[in-house]
Amino acid sequence: MKITLLTPALVAILGFALAGAPVTVLAQTSTNATTAAAPSTAPKVKEKKKTDKITYEGSITAINATSVTVASSKKTLTLAITPKTTFKKDKEAATLADFAVGDKVSGSYTTDKSGAMSAASLHKKTAK
Repeated sequence: MKITLLTPALVAILGFALAGAPVTVLAQTSTNATTAAAPSTAPKVKEKKKTDKITYEGSITAINATSVTVASSKKTLTLAITPKTTFKKDKEAATLADFAVGDKVSGSYTTDKSGAMSAASLHKKTAK
């Protein structure tokens, strides 16, 4: 016959587990066998990935084949232009050549692990 021993330490650990803290509990029997408790059901928190796109809007203050600088009243961003960058003008496909200093633009960018920012999209809407 196996007898399960509840020690004061085990009772304390069970108290923490019931309070929501993730704890693995091992029960010791008289035969020195151990049994792992069920895994914690604590909710998982989704971390923001560095590849999530962040939106921006402003006016182009500098542009060349490798980067674009966009300034708004809140901040100025210098974004790398990559082969994955998409360009649109009035909801139509465009190229980098369709953009110039002074253009009002919007779009999105990503930040990599090192903090470098790359333009995911660059959109220009011309006045009607």
